[in-house]
Amino acid sequence: MKEYDLAIKEKKPYMSNRNLLAIAVLSGIGGVMSTYIGYLANLFNTMLGVPFGAGQFLSGLHVFWIILAAGLAKKTGAASLAGLIKGSIEFLTGGTHGIAIIVVSLVQGVIVDLILIIFRRYSLAFLSLAGGLAAASNVLVFQSLYFSGVAWGYIVFIAFLAFVSGLVFAGFFGCHVLNIITQARVFQSNRQNSNLPGPAKNSKFKIMATGVIFLLFAGGAVYYFTQVYIPPWSGQECSVQGAVERTLNFRLADFSEQEITIRAELKGQYTHVDEKEYTGVPVAAILVEAAPRAGSTVLKVSGNDGYTIEFALEKVLADHRFILTEEDSMLRLVAANYDGSCWVRQVNALVIE
Repeated sequence: MKEYDLAIKEKKPYMSNRNLLAIAVLSGIGGVMSTYIGYLANLFNTMLGVPFGAGQFLSGLHVFWIILAAGLAKKTGAASLAGLIKGSIEFLTGGTHGIAIIVVSLVQGVIVDLILIIFRRYSLAFLSLAGGLAAASNVLVFQSLYFSGVAWGYIVFIAFLAFVSGLVFAGFFGCHVLNIITQARVFQSNRQNSNLPGPAKNSKFKIMATGVIFLLFAGGAVYYFTQVYIPPWSGQECSVQGAVERTLNFRLADFSEQEITIRAELKGQYTHVDEKEYTGVPVAAILVEAAPRAGSTVLKVSGNDGYTIEFALEKVLADHRFILTEEDSMLRLVAANYDGSCWVRQVNALVIE
C-alpha cells in the first residue's frame, strides 16, 4: 500500500495575538480613563450651569481608544470588540452611567466598524467620520434610556457637539496618534504592515504637540484618581467634613431610626422623572450629628465623579424633603424642593463651609 504524506495546512487566526493584545490594552486604558473623562465633562456642565450636555464637547475622547484599536488591528470587528471591553471595564471601575455604558460603548464600536466596512479605507477622512458618528450615537442611546421629556432641539444640539468632538478628538487626533505608533512599529512585526492611515511622516512639532497633550491629560488623570475618585468597591460610605465639631464617616444604616419616605418629582430643565417614593435619611439629621460650627452658611454635596453643588446650609437644616437614599448600592441626594440638576448621584462627601 502506497503511503502519502498529508500536508495539513494550518488555518491562520482571524486576529493575531498582537492585534488582540493591542485591543485589550487600549480598551482597558480607555475604560479606566473614561471615568476621568466623565469627571471633566461634569466640570464643563457645572461651569456652564447645565445638568448635562456641555460635556459632550469631550465625548470624542471616549471613542479615541476605539479608533486606535480599529486602526491598529485593521480587522472588521476590532472596533466592536474594543467597545465591548472598554464599556465593561468602565462599568466595573465605577462609571457614572452604570451598566448602560456597556451598551453605549458597544454601539460606538459597531458604528466605527460599519463605516470602515463601507469605505474600506483607514484614512483621516473616514476615521474622522467614524469617530464623529460614534461619539454622537451616545446621545441617542442615552436619550432612549434616560432623557425622557428632553426637547429634541437640545438633543440635536448636543449630538452635533458630540459629532464635532468625535471628528477632532477621535478622528483627527486619533489618526495622528496612529501615525506615530505605526511609524514607531510598536504593534507591527514588519514594515509591510505599516500602511499608514494618514500622512507618511510626522514633523517633530506634531510629535511634541501630541506628547504635550498626552502629558497634560495624564497629569489631570493622576490628580483625579489620587485626589477625587472613589472606587465603587469602597461601598456607600459618606463623610461630613469642613466646619463641623465632629467629622463623620457614616453609612445610611447608622441613621436607620431616622429614615423617612417622601414622594418627589425630578423636574429638570432638560429631563423629567415622574413623582415616586424615595426612602432615605434627611440630610439635616446627619448634619446635626456632625454639629456645624457657628457662622457656617454653605453645604457642598459632592459625588464620586467630582460633581459638586452648593446649598444654603440654613435651608437644608430646615428641609425634611432633602434626603440621602441608597440607589444601586450608592448614595443619592434627593432634593425634592430643588431643580433636578441638584439631585446628586453617588454622593461621597458633605462639606460645611
